[in-house]
Amino acid sequence: MATEKIIIQIGDEVQELKGAFKEAYLAQREADQFNDKQRQAKLEALKQTKVSAYTKLGLTTEEIDAIL
Repeated sequence: MATEKIIIQIGDEVQELKGAFKEAYLAQREADQFNDKQRQAKLEALKQTKVSAYTKLGLTTEEIDAIL
């Protein structure tokens, strides 16, 4: 999959991940990054919804920024 070297430390022991452990680590990291991007997109959508509601109430950009 990838040629990068993955090194972990557990307590005083340092090891390089190889084989199935490395593949599992990389797959989990990719899944975590995907989930983080989804979470960030949801937060941005929620923020835009709030901005839209405040704009409809007649607040200025400065007032909205102060609230958020």
